[in-house]
Amino acid sequence: MRAKETSLKTLLKSFGRDALASLSLVLCSFACHALPLAGLQNAHDPGTITKDGDTFFNFTTGKGIWYSTSKDLITWTGGPRPVFATAPAWVGSKIPNFNGEFWAPDLIHMNGNYYLYYSVSTFGTSSSAIGVARSASLKSPNWTDLGIVVQSYGGASEINAIDPALFRDHDGKVYLSYGSFFGGIGAAEINQGTGKLAGSVTTIAGGGRDIEAPAITRDGDYYYLFVNRGRCCQGAASTYYVEVQRATNVKGPYSGTHTILPNVDGKYKGPGHVGVLKQDGCNYVSTHYYDLSDNGNAKLDILRMRYSAGWPSLTRDFSIGSCGGISDGLYSLQSRMSGKVLAVQGASKANGALVQQQTYTGARQQQWYVVGHGDNKYSLINANSLLGLDNYGNSTTAGTNIAQWSYWGGNGQKWSMSSPAPGFVAVNNLLSNMVLDVAAKSTAENAQIIQWNPTNGSNQQWSLLRR
Repeated sequence: MRAKETSLKTLLKSFGRDALASLSLVLCSFACHALPLAGLQNAHDPGTITKDGDTFFNFTTGKGIWYSTSKDLITWTGGPRPVFATAPAWVGSKIPNFNGEFWAPDLIHMNGNYYLYYSVSTFGTSSSAIGVARSASLKSPNWTDLGIVVQSYGGASEINAIDPALFRDHDGKVYLSYGSFFGGIGAAEINQGTGKLAGSVTTIAGGGRDIEAPAITRDGDYYYLFVNRGRCCQGAASTYYVEVQRATNVKGPYSGTHTILPNVDGKYKGPGHVGVLKQDGCNYVSTHYYDLSDNGNAKLDILRMRYSAGWPSLTRDFSIGSCGGISDGLYSLQSRMSGKVLAVQGASKANGALVQQQTYTGARQQQWYVVGHGDNKYSLINANSLLGLDNYGNSTTAGTNIAQWSYWGGNGQKWSMSSPAPGFVAVNNLLSNMVLDVAAKSTAENAQIIQWNPTNGSNQQWSLLRR
């Protein structure tokens, strides 16, 4: 089945271990100006590139979970040490004779920590498990292993518990997708307090086929499921390629299969393991490939993804830069006028709780997940309550209070960003076309946040501070 064989060590060397979109897309090959990655480019089954402060992290298959870092997405440096010096105790009981090589890690920030999901298995079996570890920081990590998230027991029709991928939806919910061959691809919601499953697993792509390495992302009304087909881990002989399907529900049904990365494109052979980074309004896709110009060694590749006519397309002909938007992530929104931040009154988790300004203390009710929808549209999900920033009552009246409410996807819970002054944004409600405003231009603690007609005043300007 999945070719995670001992030969992988040779392929990975020092770290141990489209024809799509719309049908008119023509993929570049040798003529393409690919992003000129530099430094240590080794990667296999890379997870979603994740940012902590000023540094990007690329976790990938390897002994103890190997990773590299970059300040600019271009030049990469190997991390000082793997995540695990020794495997967590439970791994040996689940996978006898485990060789220390963890597969296909993926990462997400939630509940004030970075959660790193990883898989352990042996080639050709579905006796596998996905575990999770967490750390408050990637730059100064202190990993605590939390144990098994989901496992498979060796059955021919089970969803093989490898290749975890995490996804945060517009409503702030987090989902795990995973799987390989055998029983196909599964998906389940994650409890953001524990990092474990919040509910049952749904099969979202069929089993018994050469299918693995799922990744889900969303743009507008569509969810996109990327999967690998073919076989990996054979260097220049690998038959991997990447397909994408779409659905209007995160758990499917997915349909409309397109090949988005072919098996070979110039020097790029056997691409695998899509991860999507939403940075500065851009969508960047990370994968590995086997370099035909370098003896088939496995390396990191970063492409730019755009959407047209409801489908994604990928290109290597681009430069890193802003696409005129906000990076997905955790923020506080600080008023230019008062220096205070958006917060939920009394740390409430109830629908209708008012949004006020408070002196920043680092409390969870003062932090918001900014989740991009595409086309400069965002939801803002409170990190404490996991409820959405809401134009209370779907009002078009100036002075209406801003509150929190369970996310349902209407324009009263969707926001756009503009820049009335360097370093500041105005946050515009898509229903009312009014902006977040501090009531009566108050500098007082717990002053109410309202919507008001745009004036570009300092009471309507906010700094987005990444947390």
